[in-house]
Amino acid sequence: MTGRHVAPKSRARDLLIFVGGIIVVGAVVFGLLWLSGSWRAGRAAEATTTSVAAVAVTTTTTTPTTTTVAPTTTAAPTTTVAPTSTTIALRPTDEVRVLVLNAVGVAGLAAEVTERLESLGYQTLTPANYQPTLEQSRVWYHAGFAPEAFELAGAVAPDALIEENADLTPEADIVVVLGASYEG
Repeated sequence: MTGRHVAPKSRARDLLIFVGGIIVVGAVVFGLLWLSGSWRAGRAAEATTTSVAAVAVTTTTTTPTTTTVAPTTTAAPTTTVAPTSTTIALRPTDEVRVLVLNAVGVAGLAAEVTERLESLGYQTLTPANYQPTLEQSRVWYHAGFAPEAFELAGAVAPDALIEENADLTPEADIVVVLGASYEG
């Protein structure tokens, strides 16, 4: 009997067709997602971006528009505000009352810092101890004494956490609490 001879099937050819099919399906899904994303972006009313650097404020407003061919973006003009500086007058040191508290248990530490503040012209109260022990030094101040608190912290405890505290003793405008981070 004579018969027809068929070449054996190539596994490489089958694998190539399978991988090609996956790539085509992936491309179609990606294209559909991309087109649906572009359609939504075209319907957005406005996108606003505000950047703040130092004291200059830059605001950029863009209005996205789309066509059937490809999305485009039209940018509105940029507005730049000229930097302004505000100088806050500090009270003289002899008008600021300071209490120094020792929160690390080192004998005489609060008294030593109190003497330093006196030499800088501050009105000082009798130093004392503070419980509990603190890791980080703190500078607490009454409302209205923030500039003076930052100035004082820079002179004696630059690593201190500076906070407004309404519960301070009325005798002191600023309270310095020396923690373990104090490096005098």
